[in-house]
Amino acid sequence: MRWFLVGLTAFLAVAFSFVNPALACSVCGCDPAASTLGLDRPSTGSFRFALEDRYLSKQSGTGDEAESEREDRILLRAQYAPLHSVVVQAEVPYFAWKRHLNAEGVNDDTAQGFGDATVGARFELYRSGIEARHVLSLLGTLKLPTGANGRIVNGGAAPDEHIQLGTGSFDQMLGLAYAYGPRPWTLFANLIGRLNTANSRGFRYGHALFATAGARRTFLESGKLIGSLEAQLRTAQFDRLADGGVDPDSGGTVLYGTASLAYALTPDLLMRGILQVPTARWLHGAQSEHPVAYVALSYDFEM
Repeated sequence: MRWFLVGLTAFLAVAFSFVNPALACSVCGCDPAASTLGLDRPSTGSFRFALEDRYLSKQSGTGDEAESEREDRILLRAQYAPLHSVVVQAEVPYFAWKRHLNAEGVNDDTAQGFGDATVGARFELYRSGIEARHVLSLLGTLKLPTGANGRIVNGGAAPDEHIQLGTGSFDQMLGLAYAYGPRPWTLFANLIGRLNTANSRGFRYGHALFATAGARRTFLESGKLIGSLEAQLRTAQFDRLADGGVDPDSGGTVLYGTASLAYALTPDLLMRGILQVPTARWLHGAQSEHPVAYVALSYDFEM
């Protein structure tokens, strides 16, 4: 429908021209838009490889405790569907650069390297219909501590959690995803919980819950243009310190508005752009972040 494409275009135009920072959760390197395991999947017997680039900036704390970061993260995602109802996935992130700024706004650390890899799977619990089909899936992901987690700011005495390339912990995500496809539309929703463990220093990011609801539509007679609009909610507990206390500038709830536009360059090659904007917040302490932009390419090939 024409109103959907007009709304998507308006969202992107407003978001890019009015990008004031909004309060947000702790600097933990995760967000609801980061994974396509719940909605997108390759066909049975096919591999899908995706290369994604994400840019973001965040701030937290006040006074002498204020700090911020800027990062450009590249992600390689591989998916394979061995059976009609099963998709397995692996992701390997690489930080092209990750800059940390201190309370004076001085760049006191710049890192580059691999982050925490993840492995996951999607299992369809229920599917009905052909054109207007209902699909309910179980999602599970394990994050591995493959990224550097012992880095120290120049002149510092101990590692700062916010300059690390990885969390140093094994973390699990489990949830449900639902999709309804009365073509050219797809309506979708998911609910995912994340359970974090402590790293070797006893620091643990807060457990989190992610919820998403949105709509996607194909355009053009060929169906090569795909637009989506969605609302994403992230709520997290306080980050826990080694002494049993909490980081007061962490945790809380953020509501995001997210839009994406994709185009199929060939039947197997898809280019996608995503913009995620924090629109409402109920948070602890002083935290801020800006919109997050993604650019991605994905390619499918048959075995």
